[in-house]
Amino acid sequence: MRNAHVRYMCYPSVVCTGVETEVWVKPRDVSRIFRNEWEYELGVVGLLDDQHDYHAHVPLDTPFEVKEGCLVFRYTFEKEQEYSIRFCKKGDKEIKISLYAVAPDLYELRPLKGDLHTHTYYSDGQDGISMTPADYREEGYDFFALTDHNRMYTSVLANELYDGVKLGMHIMLGEEVHTPGSLTHIVHVGGSESVCDKYIRDPEGYEKAVDEIEKTLTHVDPVYRRRIAMAKWACEEIKRVGGLSIFAHPYWCPNRYNVSSEFIDYLYDNKMFDAFEVMGGIHYAKINMQLALWQDKALQGNYLPPIGSTDSHNHDSDIGFARRFTVVFAKENTTEAILDAIRKGYTVAADCATKDINEARFYGSMRLVMFAHFLFDNYFNETWRLCVGEGILMRRYAEGEEVGEVLSSLADTVENFYKKFYGITKPEGLTKRTVDFLDKARKAQLESNLPTNGSTVYFYGTNKARE
Repeated sequence: MRNAHVRYMCYPSVVCTGVETEVWVKPRDVSRIFRNEWEYELGVVGLLDDQHDYHAHVPLDTPFEVKEGCLVFRYTFEKEQEYSIRFCKKGDKEIKISLYAVAPDLYELRPLKGDLHTHTYYSDGQDGISMTPADYREEGYDFFALTDHNRMYTSVLANELYDGVKLGMHIMLGEEVHTPGSLTHIVHVGGSESVCDKYIRDPEGYEKAVDEIEKTLTHVDPVYRRRIAMAKWACEEIKRVGGLSIFAHPYWCPNRYNVSSEFIDYLYDNKMFDAFEVMGGIHYAKINMQLALWQDKALQGNYLPPIGSTDSHNHDSDIGFARRFTVVFAKENTTEAILDAIRKGYTVAADCATKDINEARFYGSMRLVMFAHFLFDNYFNETWRLCVGEGILMRRYAEGEEVGEVLSSLADTVENFYKKFYGITKPEGLTKRTVDFLDKARKAQLESNLPTNGSTVYFYGTNKARE
């Protein structure tokens, strides 16, 4: 994420289309307070609006008022798109900040950053139950699912670790399902009970259930029939317990690709899965193949919601840790709401280049990708900062320090910022205390009457100009 705060911000920064909205342009560097005695200009530009000339002057003619150190204007944003809010002190250089308008269906959903595929050393990872949730929160994640291989109990324990403490992060139950005899990796997220326990504790019952499914697959090539039956059993069991099934990294290559192209087609085209892992814990050559597969299947009319995951096994060295994630637009940060949003297709898979984390690649529908880019620059960049302290405290709490009360007090910080960013809570200007202080600083500046030019300071007295 970015290392510097923007100097100004809109509140709200996300608005609903077709509704007249009061927008506050607020200086975050409060020394840049807007003052009534100065003249300003302000204009609003839709970035998708038509133009006939690249260099045409944009009129700064939107009415506004100076209020509590801010520029305040009312505007109806008719079209779903990003808007550039342009303003300046008359005669000075124009300043541009961004605002995004979305239609009511998207405005009512909260953007969440999460990971649905992670591991600890309780299966084959390097990091433990106590460290993993804290590491993700410190990196700005709103939710994550712990999906150790063939076991759900680690995600249950991760939740138990924070019993009695209110968290801003939501820890989802999960497991990575490996049905015996198949190399297909299926990530199960959010179900009420483990699917893996069924074939581990009752292998005979599992085999009989797969036998019954296999009998119905006479149209499937016998080479793949048994394995298709296994995958179908797993997905049906995941659905039965209320979970989400994700088709994970088919081009993982321990020796050869773990799923053949013919087998992929059988799995994908039989519409067994709820979502597809476009981004996973593998290198870019394989990710490019997964992306191409996802696009090809979508063009054929078989669209699955895209998922971006770290598949993290080692937070220190994994290529994807904290660089890959899924943006989910959900009603709230709960398992039920997140799964519902994914099933409805309100997801974007994201990947940040490891050498430049200020840029991200997003995969999904054009509508959601455009919005996700705006959020990456203007929203998640801010929430990440708000999460750092909570992640540190989560780790300290897990280590046994008595910081539960402080940790709980921070739990609503990101949600409160979200409400402010979306205008759910009324915008506020600078406080009287801040304005009084800035007036005092301004008065001192005027009274000193000390002109400067870079490192050159001019004093006036017996020596008219002394450096």
